[in-house]
Amino acid sequence: MCTLGTLASERVSFIVLTTGESSLGIGVSTPGDADVTAGGVGFVVAFYAFPLVGLVIARRRPDHAIGWLFLAGGLVFGLTDLASSYADYPAWRYVFPESRQRERALSAFFAATVRDAIPFGAVDAAIADDQVLGIAVWLPPGRYPWSLSRKLRATPALLGVLRAAPGRFRTFARVGANTERFHPKYPHWNLEMVGIRPEAQGRGIGSRLMAPGLARADQAGLACYLTTAKRENVTFYERFGFEVADNALPLLPGGPTQWGMRRPARSAA
Repeated sequence: MCTLGTLASERVSFIVLTTGESSLGIGVSTPGDADVTAGGVGFVVAFYAFPLVGLVIARRRPDHAIGWLFLAGGLVFGLTDLASSYADYPAWRYVFPESRQRERALSAFFAATVRDAIPFGAVDAAIADDQVLGIAVWLPPGRYPWSLSRKLRATPALLGVLRAAPGRFRTFARVGANTERFHPKYPHWNLEMVGIRPEAQGRGIGSRLMAPGLARADQAGLACYLTTAKRENVTFYERFGFEVADNALPLLPGGPTQWGMRRPARSAA
């Protein structure tokens, strides 16, 4: 498995970036090149995965793009730390009450979530000093719920959840089944997750991570949808035009309240 230290040694410069698809099929996000924020955080403008190798391209200076080529395991390493960003998330605290089990289970689950979304060009990450500080994962229209083949590919990671918290796996699976059952049928971009490392929170990274996904939806003239079990998140997402569509989603009967939120379709400016 690659570590972040290995990623640093595999840094590659990519000078030419164009919007659209190259001959290799590498999708580049359309909302413009990400710029540099306070603290030197560069934002990914392209994220694509081949069967074994991932490609990340981040803009660190206005005239230069930096990339990392790495095996898929390298990304998993970064997500292990990002699991801590959900340490106080009500739904996951209910599903996995024990903190160590929760961290291990979510690391495995988030790895599966990101790996599934990468081929659709729908993952955006904030990177500083060769470390992933935050990540936003979307799925395009028609890609949620996961197909059977995608679930099968995710089986090794889901078995990691089972190993981490065997006594809570049934509750975890119930959440997934209910989320599929109550998911809206209209065409939309689905926000799977946004995670920011605790030490990087409060720097506006979450807002910046939302922008590329919303721009993709606006470019296509499509609505967006998400669920959250944290009341503070409702206010956060309302800033981006999301509205509460359901204030009592029955995703986890007996568990914390969960909200379904919809952002109506908009036209790209």
